[in-house]
Amino acid sequence: MKEFEKIEKQEFLTKFSKSSSITAFRKLSSKVLKKNRCIFLDAEYKPFKCNSECDHIKFGKYLAKLKFDPSREYMVFKCSCNKICLSFPIVQGSNVYGHVLFIHLGKEPEKTAIDATKICMDLALREFQKEQELNKLYETIRPRAIALSTVHTIHRLLSSTLNMDELIERIARLILQVMRSRHCSIMLLDASKKYLIPKAVINLDKEIPKTNPQYKKIRLRLGIKLEGRVAKTGKSALSRNSVCVPLVEEDIIGVISTQDKTNDEPFNRFELEILITLAEQAVIAIKNAQMYEEQEKMAYGSIKTLAALLDAKSPNTFTHSDQFVKMVLAIAEEMRLSREDIVNLHYSALLPDTGKFNIPEEILKKPGILSTGEYDIIKKQHLESLKIIEHLEFLKPAIPIIKHHHEKYDGTGYPDGLKGIQIPIGARVMAVANAFEAMISVRPYKGSKKISISQAIKEVEKNKGTQFDPEVVDAFMKVTKKPEFENIIKASI
Repeated sequence: MKEFEKIEKQEFLTKFSKSSSITAFRKLSSKVLKKNRCIFLDAEYKPFKCNSECDHIKFGKYLAKLKFDPSREYMVFKCSCNKICLSFPIVQGSNVYGHVLFIHLGKEPEKTAIDATKICMDLALREFQKEQELNKLYETIRPRAIALSTVHTIHRLLSSTLNMDELIERIARLILQVMRSRHCSIMLLDASKKYLIPKAVINLDKEIPKTNPQYKKIRLRLGIKLEGRVAKTGKSALSRNSVCVPLVEEDIIGVISTQDKTNDEPFNRFELEILITLAEQAVIAIKNAQMYEEQEKMAYGSIKTLAALLDAKSPNTFTHSDQFVKMVLAIAEEMRLSREDIVNLHYSALLPDTGKFNIPEEILKKPGILSTGEYDIIKKQHLESLKIIEHLEFLKPAIPIIKHHHEKYDGTGYPDGLKGIQIPIGARVMAVANAFEAMISVRPYKGSKKISISQAIKEVEKNKGTQFDPEVVDAFMKVTKKPEFENIIKASI
């Protein structure tokens, strides 16, 4: 008998001997044979579970007969103490999985009793087979059911952000919870499709910095690295301490791997099926985020082109530096604005004064203070300028920020004299950054006058609650105390 067949039959007999169908079989056979204790022999005629009842039985001649004719339906024989025993094979299909023995019967059983016992065994086998089929079905459906039961949670969690870094980290943390594991990593293929780039590496025991070797890219090859093997072959891998599955859309786009269960138990096929189902959901979210990133890049490129056109007309007059944009975003991050608000604020910071297109050159480049009439022209053209971008769908959420970033918190600004929280939050952030940059930079209307950075910071704080939103000023003051603020300022003046 081949080794794998031997293992398969041993597993079958182990499960069968412990099944509920055997309990029922013993009850039925006890009524027929007046004996409910039975012994199991494996397919090689060895006692499956040795006990005191079979220690003295000499199986020699009896086993020789069984080996000579393994298909015989039953055998009645006497053990070494000259007591009656009954044996018949455990048969399913063409396979003999073992034998069942009833020892020390009170008398030799009649044929009808043997047949009745055999029928009971056949019934037990059929019931066991049904149990096995149901268990197999259960094991197939259960992981999918568990994973699908979390689909609503998954969709709510994954659709809450389109930022790739945030999304992938959330997926990794979700997998840690569902799989009850200590470690999870998600890797995506690079553009060349030759390397896996770690996007999230989460460990419950410690924080993994981006500089850690675990964030090192992995080459796709059939080597010792599990993730590289799975990405190369597209086949999931299951071992005692790890599970790794590919992320597949039309092609493989990456892998998810998780290691070390929190209860130190081994991973099984049940958990493999769960991770496969989670991976199917994750792929949808990742592809959506990738498409959103592409759209953002296209939108950003369009805005940069428009900003370049503005600068081409009158360089550094009304458009702002990259450092100004960084300052705006730093304040927004400090205030913990939503991702959507920050994206719209980013677009707005790139295009704060599109009205420059229609402002006469002599006003744009006029040294000294503007007259009331000239200032009115600028305010009017500020509103007219919005017509340039109002047809760009992706810029529509940014238009209120661009329109109102000249409003003042006390209601004395323009174009609509909005006050307090009537002013969009992004416009309130832009107002502080815009005023600060204007104070420390050279502008035509100021001549060569500018004030120091420390004076400008004090001036912003002085106008807290009047010109500026107090909450925005507080966030700005915190940003000015951070090391990166100095780098932003050096590059912008």
